[in-house]
Amino acid sequence: MRILDDIDRQLLEALIDDGRLSYQQLAARVHLSSNSTADRVRRLRQTGVLEGFHAELNLAVLGRTLHSLTDIKLKESIDRREFERNLNGVPQVLSAIHTTGELDYQLWIVSRNTDELQSVVDTLRQLGARDVQSRIVLGEVKYNPARLLQDGQSPGDSIGPKGVWLG
Repeated sequence: MRILDDIDRQLLEALIDDGRLSYQQLAARVHLSSNSTADRVRRLRQTGVLEGFHAELNLAVLGRTLHSLTDIKLKESIDRREFERNLNGVPQVLSAIHTTGELDYQLWIVSRNTDELQSVVDTLRQLGARDVQSRIVLGEVKYNPARLLQDGQSPGDSIGPKGVWLG
């Protein structure tokens, strides 16, 4: 099995911080050639450790300042996979986490105001939600996932994301 070394960790930390860095810029940070750096990044992608590069939208600039966590209990007759497919048609739902316990899902919803949130809740009921409980988000603290690279363990020590053995 291939274990992440310090250079891999440094590359991942740099890419988490700024996914737009060129191979040349990354190479300067880890003191390797651009070609060696590109090979390492490709390997990190091929093994599934690095899944992609993403842009982050400023939701406030887009007018989406009301964020809520909304718990959903589906009606007995609703197929969860169909519910998930239908959620794709509700752009205010940024994520849907299927959970254990009394409730079926926790949704991250962004809205312009309470009227729009109410409209989303009404839509969720039409899609098969029996119980809907929303909580307004007052703030969020995001932690850098690069912290996981600091604990001395490596994804190579176990099964990686999506059940892929790393190595």
